[in-house]
This record gives sequence, C-alpha cells and structure tokens, in this order.
Amino acid sequence: TVSDSLAHQADVFATIAAILGVEIPDDAGEDSFSLLSVLKGETDTIRESAVSCSMRGVPAYREGTWKLILDQGSGGWSEGQDESARVQLYDLSSDISEQQNLAAMHPERVMEMQERFEAVITRGRSTPGPNQKNDVRVQRYPRGN
Repeated sequence: TVSDSLAHQADVFATIAAILGVEIPDDAGEDSFSLLSVLKGETDTIRESAVSCSMRGVPAYREGTWKLILDQGSGGWSEGQDESARVQLYDLSSDISEQQNLAAMHPERVMEMQERFEAVITRGRSTPGPNQKNDVRVQRYPRGN
C-alpha cells in the first residue's frame, strides 16, 4: 500500500492492537494512532500532526507537509542544514531534504505550530483521551534558546 498519509513509528503499536482486536487503555499508546483504516484504503489520513525527536534530543513537530524544529541542526538523523537558526520550518512537499528554512517567511505558521506542539506536551498525548503525565522531562529547547 502506498499512502501520503502522515504516519509515525508510534502508530505501529495501535495498528497491531487494532489488527489483533485488543483495546488500548487510556494510559498507554498516548501518541499511537491505528493505521489500519489507511492500510485498508478506507480513509486517507489518521493523524493531523506528529511529534518526533532527533538522536540529539532536538524536538520536531509535523503538521501535514510542514515540519517545525525548535533548535539548531536536524530534527532527525542527519546533521542538519542550518546550524545558526534556533527555529526552523520546512515544507517537506517541496523540500524533503530540509534545505530552505522558511521560518522567517512564515512567522504566523511557526507561532501556531509551536502553540499546538506545546498543547500536545501539556496534554501528555496527541491522541484523544484524558491528559497524561509525560514519562520524562520534556526538553523543549535543548541548547537553551
């Protein structure tokens, strides 16, 4: 199956649970959405956003094709392109290699995405359900910005 749906590695948990018919308790899989309906072709998308963290602990927030990185360097596995920028915004539909930082051109989008990212952190989850306590201290700005 090929899909343009935003998916996250955490979604494997809820997807396998759905395949097995296992109900996930409210305090488990707080960031896991089942991809089963996407895999069956019943829906185009299951999530609006995704939170990730680079191997250095740099947080990133995805909404559709947009990716917000809240520190210098990469929000993934690579070294990153812009070591001077503390806030980075990329449109992955036209810039999958994160070469052109659009944060200065889209300050409103940066602010809105950062607010929604903060809400996910505060709720302790990105899925529907009761608020949860984060299991580790969330380091929003690893290098002190």
